[in-house]
Amino acid sequence: MFGQFFGDYLIKNNIITKEQFNEVMECQKKSRVKLGLIAVTEKLLTVKQSDEVNNLQAIMDKRFGDIAIEKGYLTEDQVSHLLSQQGNSYLLFVQTLIEKEYLTLEGIETYILAYQKESSFSDCELEALKSGDIDRIVPLFVHIELPLYNDLIGLAIRNVIRFINNDIIIEKAYEAKEYSFETLASQCLKGQHNIFVGFSAKDKDLLAIANPYAKEEFTKVDEDSYDAVCEFINCIDGLYASKLSHEGVDIDMLPPLSYSDQKLSTSGPIIVVPLMIGGKKIDLVISIDTILDIQ
Repeated sequence: MFGQFFGDYLIKNNIITKEQFNEVMECQKKSRVKLGLIAVTEKLLTVKQSDEVNNLQAIMDKRFGDIAIEKGYLTEDQVSHLLSQQGNSYLLFVQTLIEKEYLTLEGIETYILAYQKESSFSDCELEALKSGDIDRIVPLFVHIELPLYNDLIGLAIRNVIRFINNDIIIEKAYEAKEYSFETLASQCLKGQHNIFVGFSAKDKDLLAIANPYAKEEFTKVDEDSYDAVCEFINCIDGLYASKLSHEGVDIDMLPPLSYSDQKLSTSGPIIVVPLMIGGKKIDLVISIDTILDIQ
């Protein structure tokens, strides 16, 4: 993910062009393949086993390697070996910039320091961003001292990366009492905690979730595209409800709902996490244990 954040900085400061960035990212895709494909190629998994693990990721909030270990298909040493074959995404990004002769190593180091200063990242925070570990990255942008919020936001963003698009930039989260929107797909969970989860966007930007999740090419935000986004939210909430259930928390999922050109207000804070998904701005909107009103 470091490439998306640092690349956005380079583009905004006219250091590289959007076209050059896209070319670098495309080259990276060829250098980093999915763990399952590597495992099949090295005959550590069959195609059937790899597909099974991929499908389980849709109902289990776990990494491919962790599921494969639990199923007894791979050992921890084998997973470590496969991960080493994927390559370090940060180093791949830097290497590709140099190979394309867009920047020198010295130039990259200078711009990284400038990016760090502009973003007010400590050395440890910058290393977290370079790691690509979403559990370390989310706290850089979401400063909420409430585990329920942090766990749910982390889970939602992990699933955006897994099922929608790994070209994602997280912006600083903020709190609001009211939130106006053009389009909103949402779902509520009721029980020991009352939870609201939604994705909101302007114009057709919500299609950045609908199209890849449904594997279709919607051209407008209508009932079908709303349904696709709602199904994705249902996937996220299902994983979260399962997690809470294992912790002894009773909770039920209500049917997803969609809205347009309205305003959300609550008795407590609404947490908004702005995301850039494939270049489209989409807000992740979450409220927990508050009284909601949409009108």
